Amino acid sequence: RTGRAPKRSHSIRFADRAKGAMRRDERTSAVIHRDEERTEAENRAKLAAAKMLSTMEISETYKIRLDKGLYGAALLIPQLARSAGYPKNLLILCLRSYIFLVVNYVCQVLVLYMIAKEELIWDAFAGQMFLCDFGRNAGDCPNGPDCVGPGGTIYEPARVYSWGIWSTRVFVRDALLAIFPEKTEDIHKFVDPGEYGLESYWCRWLCCALFTATLLGDLVGSINMLRIFWDIPNKAECWLDYEVPEWAEKEHAKAIHNWSEVDLCKLKIAGMPLHWKLINLFVIVLPKLGLWILTAQSGITFLMETSAIDDIVVNSVALAFILQIDELLCSELMSDTTKTLLEMVEDYELQGFEEANRVEDMRDEDLLQEYESHLDTHWSFLEIIFLIPYKLVVVLLFTVLFVEMYYFTHCIKSEDGGWVSREMRYPLSTHFSFLCAFFSPFLKPPTENEPFWQMPAPHPP
Repeated sequence: RTGRAPKRSHSIRFADRAKGAMRRDERTSAVIHRDEERTEAENRAKLAAAKMLSTMEISETYKIRLDKGLYGAALLIPQLARSAGYPKNLLILCLRSYIFLVVNYVCQVLVLYMIAKEELIWDAFAGQMFLCDFGRNAGDCPNGPDCVGPGGTIYEPARVYSWGIWSTRVFVRDALLAIFPEKTEDIHKFVDPGEYGLESYWCRWLCCALFTATLLGDLVGSINMLRIFWDIPNKAECWLDYEVPEWAEKEHAKAIHNWSEVDLCKLKIAGMPLHWKLINLFVIVLPKLGLWILTAQSGITFLMETSAIDDIVVNSVALAFILQIDELLCSELMSDTTKTLLEMVEDYELQGFEEANRVEDMRDEDLLQEYESHLDTHWSFLEIIFLIPYKLVVVLLFTVLFVEMYYFTHCIKSEDGGWVSREMRYPLSTHFSFLCAFFSPFLKPPTENEPFWQMPAPHPP
């Protein structure tokens, strides 16, 4: 025998090849299994997306949530009292809701009235003209457009001040001129009051848009109330119900879900007699919309009259408090019972919800197939339109509308094409009617005939 290893038999080589093939089959099977698991996970993700997105889109379109504040209480509690036969405890809550509603109206109207009086009466007595676009192009002066300030001098960045500082500097100069008339030339040479103007034109636009955005939710709430009134039938239906489960005995169902008797009481939005619709329209919705318009108009005017950057940023946030007075009254003054009832009321489903909500009735396979078919289609024109946030568009449109109303009411075009203040006249008295406050674009308080300020011709400082 030689020293070489013996040759492996044919059967042993066959067994080795069989083992190698088995290992390759196992690896292939593992890869296929992982691919199947990955495919199954992707299908579950697609199915979840189809169910979730469809349900959310339908809810956003066809479901309306009742306002959880004072306006919602004034709408809900009377209908609960009507449905329950007007018991005394619900009548008390109903009357309280209306009392708080009146208090809310009075508070908001008075705040808006005082803001309008400040802008149109007290600022005029202080000798203040409207800001308009004074100082908008101060950074490009003296060679740019609109470089003449309300004092008649040419803007320079170092000579731009807020109204409080500028009026004080003008007072000091005029006082020196009155005390030392013989030094008129020296006073004009060495005492420069500067000019009144805004610090940032685009910051003012930004803050006006942010302020309008804070008001949008209140407007949407008013529109939702109108949608509810339009959708519900004009007949007396019950807004509360006691639902006993049919699938088991009541006590057994309560034990399983840890329910109390209150959990079996259901509050829902239902039909309302026509006279109640009219009452709610004229007592709740129309005053709410009117206050929204007045708040937007007064707030934009107040912001447009603010020249300093820090002041306009702070004011844009603070002004939104006016429309939050109802939430303050509800959270701090209304009873816990009323707030609990507001939380219990179910979202209202508009007509067409059942037809649109096909997700609950579709098989998973059909829904997944429909979802995957949409993935392969091209973008439609309507889907491209939906890329634009419509609420953002609404905010921008309302911002432009109310800013243009400010320019139309208080400003005129200068020779250079910029907006400057109209002629200013002293009011005849501090008396200021509510009609003038809330319809200022059309009604003006009585003033003197001669203006105390009009746009001057440019002259050296």
